[in-house]
Amino acid sequence: METGNGNSALLTRSETRILRRLQLKKLQAYEAIVKFEKLSCAQLFSLEPTQYLCLVNVCSGGVGSVTTEQLSEIFSSFEGYTELRLIHGKPYSFVLFDSASAALHARNSLHEKPCELLNGKAIFIEFVNLNYQNFMRQIELSVKECIPGLHLSEEFISEELEETILKNIHSANTWIPVQHRKAMHFGHSYDYDSNQVGAPSPEFPYYMHPLLNKLKTCYPSVPVMEQLTVQYYPIGTGIPPHIDCHSSFGEYIVAFSLGSSVIMEFKNVKTGNVINIDLPNRSLLILSEEARYAWSHSIRARKSDQLENGQVRRRGQRISLTLRTINPGRICKCSWIDLCDKNVAHLESNHFPKTLVPFIPRSKNKRAA
Repeated sequence: METGNGNSALLTRSETRILRRLQLKKLQAYEAIVKFEKLSCAQLFSLEPTQYLCLVNVCSGGVGSVTTEQLSEIFSSFEGYTELRLIHGKPYSFVLFDSASAALHARNSLHEKPCELLNGKAIFIEFVNLNYQNFMRQIELSVKECIPGLHLSEEFISEELEETILKNIHSANTWIPVQHRKAMHFGHSYDYDSNQVGAPSPEFPYYMHPLLNKLKTCYPSVPVMEQLTVQYYPIGTGIPPHIDCHSSFGEYIVAFSLGSSVIMEFKNVKTGNVINIDLPNRSLLILSEEARYAWSHSIRARKSDQLENGQVRRRGQRISLTLRTINPGRICKCSWIDLCDKNVAHLESNHFPKTLVPFIPRSKNKRAA
């Protein structure tokens, strides 16, 4: 500790305890991020100032979590501050500035110092290494650009049409129970035990016609849909990770969200990379190519979602309308042969992989559609 005139002074017993506690917390925080990213601090952080700060011990949930409002109040007082990046499931977060000098000023003011707005908690702050791509993807890229073949159109459905569709859906009496939610099928049924197409079902309801017409007009390359699954999600329910069966269903999966927004989790089944996509109420989601065949999708069972900016959004009751085409002959022609149950390339070569099983274990208690 430095005295006012710059001379060293002995620490009191109380000050020594505080310093040791701070050093221990710092060590634990840096060990956690190194373990999480599997890289050293020298690889994660830059000694030279950059415009992006990493808050090593501040995250969006769990130990070390703070609220978005708290962080915004702390950093918005600094000139050049632009926004926060709180990533759900990560032990760290980011603060973005418009220049390296602005970020340097904020770090010099806050690094390792007790923060009154955080009840005395000290924040450990480092400059982001601009060459570390995992950090830069989280900071700069739109998540929709990270999954080839994923397209999201917000406010595709008008409020008036949503109201009409929901009124008809909630008055229906043909629901079937599916774990903690319920479903209806049109065009073809859905076999939840095998996640494959089932027997022919009644034709699409009339309330779908405006949506189908707009889909055809806006996306002429999307084929005519042949199967519709309507699902009702009570608050707090979700759907387990799955990829729609390759052999049963075609290249495009189309889904509309009504009643409530929700976070959908996508996972690359080869790399394990996980990306969360916010599906706003009245939005349209189209999955094709890699997003359709090589990424699983799921919705976690919880009553709220953590948004990209760190805010918590409560869920409401949600209706999903999922459209699919049917593969004739139940044969797939995708390019993801090692992830496919019945690819035509296997049939032509008379050679099948030894493990033709779904990559996600399925049971009657964990059903997806």
